[in-house]
Amino acid sequence: MSTIDLKKILFKQIEDTDDDEILEEVHRILELGSYQKSDNQISNELKKSIDQGIKDFEEGKLVSHEQAKQEFKEWLNQ
Repeated sequence: MSTIDLKKILFKQIEDTDDDEILEEVHRILELGSYQKSDNQISNELKKSIDQGIKDFEEGKLVSHEQAKQEFKEWLNQ
């Protein structure tokens, strides 16, 4: 089935339904698809930071939650 044929079928099904739950779900799915394809990509800097965090985790370079809170508090008071 071609994309055009599928769109025609979907348009007709959407037009014919009065079920709000179905329409809301179709809307949610379509929004999710457009979100994933949009310009909502992370920056290279953020990606590098995330990758470094994953690497640190894999290497066991971790701090406790309490230690992280203390370091953050100290950082804020500089």
